[in-house]
Amino acid sequence: MKALIAIDSFKGCLTSAQAGNAALRAFPDGCAEIIPVSDGGEGFSTILTGCLGGTFRTVSCHDPLGRIISAKYGVAGRTAVIETAAASGLGLLRRNELNPVLTSSYGTGELMLDALEHGAEEIWLGLGGSATCDGGIGLLQALGYRFRTDEAKSGSSLVNIQEIDSSCRCKALDSCKITGFYDVSVPFCGPGGAARMFAPQKGASPAMVEMLDEWMSRLCETYVEFSEMDVMNIPGSGAAGGIGGALGGVLGATMAQGIHKVLDIAGFGQKLKSCDLVITGEGRADIQTLRGKVPVGVLEYSRRHRAPGKSPKVILIAGRLSDKEQLLEAGFDAVLQVTPEDTPLPVALAPATAEANITRTIKEYQANL
Repeated sequence: MKALIAIDSFKGCLTSAQAGNAALRAFPDGCAEIIPVSDGGEGFSTILTGCLGGTFRTVSCHDPLGRIISAKYGVAGRTAVIETAAASGLGLLRRNELNPVLTSSYGTGELMLDALEHGAEEIWLGLGGSATCDGGIGLLQALGYRFRTDEAKSGSSLVNIQEIDSSCRCKALDSCKITGFYDVSVPFCGPGGAARMFAPQKGASPAMVEMLDEWMSRLCETYVEFSEMDVMNIPGSGAAGGIGGALGGVLGATMAQGIHKVLDIAGFGQKLKSCDLVITGEGRADIQTLRGKVPVGVLEYSRRHRAPGKSPKVILIAGRLSDKEQLLEAGFDAVLQVTPEDTPLPVALAPATAEANITRTIKEYQANL
């Protein structure tokens, strides 16, 4: 049996590489290969820059709360590979600092500006893992856009914005192609939009969620007036706290699924032709997984690019699992929870325990084939 391993990180526990290596240990030498993956969130820049043989540039910028930090992005020829997680990510804040009313995407805009000032002709921006829900306002401000009632560079400014002034925007934007690579495709605002779906995990209370969604709705109208585009329904417009909407609606960026780009660059399709089993996964798998996260992206890509007459099994592993029936209906051949139900959370999150659980689960799966 030949296997391809394409597992996302188990957030707060294992990196994608650690999870992949744990799966690799379940196979004899030479019978499995790890494909590094990201859906646009953490790891997007590192993986793509590495695959392209690029280098990294480290710059000074602002974190989500406006503090000066150092962040890096990739450079491959005239292409800059940036991820929102680098300057605007959840991982930059302590738990008690999470507050999407106060956080800003300004630092991500600073990384883009640096790339433009150093001659980037194309920018790939990975959208995922952000601590923000500012609709991309901070990012646009860093690129020179101004807003009537231009106050804080954060979600709290959304309520006052009525008009966009692009007269001072960075002129290098005119000759740069921008592509936003989103992790999950959610609308800009509304019941399934950025604030309601993801602001709670960024520290928002129920009252904050209502307020942010109202602000995002008003901002959407402003973006529509500026661009004459249906910003609400641009694919990935709600990704990274609405940065997708700013990219597609204001900057005229192309939008695409991040996992598909990573798999393309990593040569997953070619390697798929000689494999019998694909193993994908993430820390927690549930109905949200089907919105375009790494596992369903790997599943779709595997079905689309399989060789004629060949149909490798695609299995999903997760630290915690719910909505199993829906995941199986989506097309996975098996859906496996690696963590025993009676395991206390602190124990389950210990890297050594999680790695051992992944290896054991995959060995058991092979034994039952």
